[in-house]
Amino acid sequence: MAYNKVTTYGDSENIVESEKGLITKTRQANASMATADGDRKVIKAGTLYTNPDDATDIGIFFEDTDMTDYASKPVSVVVAGRIKKDKVAAAVTAKADDFKTQGLYLV
Repeated sequence: MAYNKVTTYGDSENIVESEKGLITKTRQANASMATADGDRKVIKAGTLYTNPDDATDIGIFFEDTDMTDYASKPVSVVVAGRIKKDKVAAAVTAKADDFKTQGLYLV
């Protein structure tokens, strides 16, 4: 399935503190991971990603993703690097120690 629909709904937060050592992986996001943003379902950049099938597969969503028209969709997830602590969700800061073990630092 092609994902050709592109619509911008404002500015996405820049969560990256430094691109040095930044590693992103492609993961599958589900509509259940999104929250309501007006009449759209959006996963915001800086939101915690946890794989429903593997609890050790964690990361941070790299960019805003509109899930309104999709049940699932490939997304970019940061798994290593330096991320701005003040730009991520509270659930992410609670996992800071778990992220350190995989090389993902909140600064």
